[in-house]
Amino acid sequence: MTDRPQVADAARSRYRWVRWPIMVVCLVLVAMWVYVLFFAPKTGAYRVRDQAWRDKAQEICKEANTRRVALANTTGGYIEHPTREQMIERADIVDKSTDILEQMLNDLAAIPVTSENDQLRIDTFEKYYRIILSDRRDYTATLRRFELRPYKETTIDKGGPVTDVVTDFTSGNNIKACVPPGELGGDTTGTPSN
Repeated sequence: MTDRPQVADAARSRYRWVRWPIMVVCLVLVAMWVYVLFFAPKTGAYRVRDQAWRDKAQEICKEANTRRVALANTTGGYIEHPTREQMIERADIVDKSTDILEQMLNDLAAIPVTSENDQLRIDTFEKYYRIILSDRRDYTATLRRFELRPYKETTIDKGGPVTDVVTDFTSGNNIKACVPPGELGGDTTGTPSN
């Protein structure tokens, strides 16, 4: 009978050293979450800290969207089996729209920023937006060959469309006017699709 309390005391003292490391780990985790939730800076990976750049970017994109939307001709609605002339007309409209987007992107890239980190973020945004422009040019090239194919975006990283990265950047910087247009077969993002 006297052995039982001694065994229990031995087991408790043997595992007592485990309690302290577990408590330390728990405290570190709690401290980390308190920092993340209440004290960490609220800027995302895409956030350009230069407010002047974001304001100017929104202004440039709004103006470009106004010009781009003016090109749209939806009077005939969706044409399931377009003629060659209609395919060329569609290609012309998309190319003009893409020209406007390319000038918009050039203007955005030319806005000066004071931080090297901001410049890296903008360079990454520009790189991915140029892929979208290239995809649009590829699409119009197929129309000019009289091949009616759906518009396809380049997939990047883990297989997502390039537009996802660009949209994350525009959302993270609150420059909604700079969201890329919807897919060329129909609007899926709430922005004009040309």
